[in-house]
Amino acid sequence: MSLNWVDDPYSDFLDLPAGERPPQFYQLLELEIFCAHRERIEQAARKQFRKVKPYQEHPDRKMREAIQDVITQIARARVVLTDPEKKEDYDCALAQRLGIDRAGVLASRMATPVPEFALTITAGPTDVGNTIELLADTRVTVGRDPHCVILLHSLRLAKLHGELRHQHGRWSYTHVARDGLTLINEQRVVEKELEAGDRIEAGGYVLRFRRLTDLGKEPGSYQPPITLIVIRGPSLPDASCSAVGGERFLIGSCETALWQLAGPWVSRHHCRMEFEAKRWVVTDLRSTHGTMLNGKRVARSPVQDRDTLSIGRFEVMARLHS
Repeated sequence: MSLNWVDDPYSDFLDLPAGERPPQFYQLLELEIFCAHRERIEQAARKQFRKVKPYQEHPDRKMREAIQDVITQIARARVVLTDPEKKEDYDCALAQRLGIDRAGVLASRMATPVPEFALTITAGPTDVGNTIELLADTRVTVGRDPHCVILLHSLRLAKLHGELRHQHGRWSYTHVARDGLTLINEQRVVEKELEAGDRIEAGGYVLRFRRLTDLGKEPGSYQPPITLIVIRGPSLPDASCSAVGGERFLIGSCETALWQLAGPWVSRHHCRMEFEAKRWVVTDLRSTHGTMLNGKRVARSPVQDRDTLSIGRFEVMARLHS
């Protein structure tokens, strides 16, 4: 969009129909009125934020002010609708203002199914530890396009990389991008019906498909206890990789490596990081030029905070988090 000015920023930026301005919160977030599901409200707010974020730095001051007004309203909607007391007061006032029988609307609406499954980002360059609840009978898109439900920040991903669908009581994953690949449980797939515990790898990220009742039961769950950061070496799109306790990931130059380090001195399958017995361990995978830990070539060794790994021409610092 290339605009010098807008008459209605809610229409121009959010594609909302003409009507009350600013819109009531449910219309603003494109939700059914009186929606009561917190995760749906959070997802809707994130989606609307993504639509307007690219225009925050517009050179025209009036344009920036108009965009900021929209952003402020989205933020207000999120705060009010995710706070039970504020939401109750807002809903009652809205129903009275619009002349709507709120109790009747809620009684006639089928109850929203309680989410049973979620995806947690357990390794990757960003957002490690984030959990996204999966709502039944929905389509969940994954990619780097701002409109994707699960937005992942890596150039290794297609704008629309894959999607999850819920049909007939089961979740399935489909790889929809022309390029790239998706691994599930370390096997390349185009489409697969998911089981609890499945491990999805796409574009340098790991997403774990789990039952909500199982979340948080693993030691060190969902806090990124390790981050690897390139401190010296050739430039690359993703200069860091984080992972939660219990994870493992391949480092190398091949397409299936979770952390892809390109260059002639890096083997396709160079080394592996894995969490064992409450510590991180690096294992060299018979790489041509070896894996160095603090200047010494190792076959397998524990990794401590601030240790330095040399992988080809990349010097990498390990940061462990408590």
